[in-house]
Order: sequence, then structure tokens, then C-alpha cells
Amino acid sequence: MEPNKNIDAARQKAAGVLAAQKARERRNRILTWSGVGVGVIAVAVVVGVVAGTSGGGNAQAAASKSATTAVSAAQGSTQAPPWAAPADASARAQAAGLSMLTAEGTAEHIHTHLSITADGKAVTVPADIGIDLNAQLISPLHTHDTTGIIHVESPVVKPFNLGEVFTEWNVALSAGQVGSYGTSGGYTITTFVNGKQRAGDPASIQLANHEDVDIVITKGTATASAPAAFTWPAGY
Repeated sequence: MEPNKNIDAARQKAAGVLAAQKARERRNRILTWSGVGVGVIAVAVVVGVVAGTSGGGNAQAAASKSATTAVSAAQGSTQAPPWAAPADASARAQAAGLSMLTAEGTAEHIHTHLSITADGKAVTVPADIGIDLNAQLISPLHTHDTTGIIHVESPVVKPFNLGEVFTEWNVALSAGQVGSYGTSGGYTITTFVNGKQRAGDPASIQLANHEDVDIVITKGTATASAPAAFTWPAGY
């Protein structure tokens, strides 16, 4: 084999190893939130298995129940940003009609990107929406960082919507309100999906894989325009 072909083969092998490592890391995120060691990880795995098998599969049953109670309209605070992740993630998930899990579900696994721009300034979508760090529980809808990527990792396949995310976040969302920004205060709320304007209540938008949802808030005569398309990181 020629030298340059050897180099290419080595690079391909290294890339494959890196991709496999990233996949393992994503699967184990729920077990490593607090930087715990291998012993705690093993305990968490056992707890997850017991919770999933006892009583006919509690996680599966709870998630199935949530399918009938999920809300479409966002229920949350009308405070001004910044909007932090809620202190009680489990309570906010319950308000959204979602059940907390002991591990990320695998039946449905998609990612949607969310951005919010208010008066020309980006509003941060915080990490740990839908993640109860104290109880070590996680919602099927959650964030791991501040990229705006919404993770949908559910043990059952069902539609999820943006209203559920905002309810978990504890931020009001409707056609005429985003947090403290409302049409009654002279603001205009414009929603874009993959760069195209979407009419109606943004809370009803169904989450779809690699979809880019942008909420742009303007005041007065300012014209809303869609932000640049989101660049998805490798591995998503």
C-alpha cells in the first residue's frame, strides 16, 4: 500500500474510533451529570434497569401516560430575560404533562434547534432544562448546554411540541407572548421554521429532527428576519 493510502486509512480508523467514543458519551450523559465516578455510574445503571423492569416497566408506562396529558399551550412566567433553567425541573416537567425518567429514552431520538432574538439581541436557551440534577432524573425533552439544541429522547414514539419545552423552561409562549414580551406592549412576535415564516401559535410547533425554530421579537416598525441557519455540530 502506498504511503498516502496508509495515512488515509489511519485517519479513517481514528475518525471511526472518535465517532464511537462520542456515541458512548452521549448514551452515558445521564449518568455523568455531577462528575461522579465509575462506582456511582454502575449504581445508576442498576437503578435504571430495576426501574425499567419492575412493575411492568415503570418508565415505559409513565411515558405512555404522559402522551395523553401533554399540553400544547406553554404555561410559564412572564418575567423579563435572562430565563434560567428552573430550580425544580421535575415539577416543570409535570406541568408540561411529561414524566421524568431514570435514563434517556431510545425509542425516539431527535434534535431541534431553538433560537430567540429580542430587540436584536440573542436570548440564551440555558442548559439543564428538563434535567433534575438533584434527583438524577431527566425528561424526554431537555437541553445539555446553551447551544439551543433541544434533545428529544423518549422511551415511546409520540409527537412533542415547543409548548412543552417552554412549559418545562417556565417561560410563557403563545402567538402574542414570549416571557415579558407581548403584543399588548407593542411587540411583534414572528416565528421562523427552517428560515420560513410560520403563522399561528409557536407553542403548537411539533419538534422535528434537525429543524431550526427561530422566534424573533421586534418592537415598533422594526422588521423581523430569520437568523442565519444553524450549523449542526458533528454527531447530531
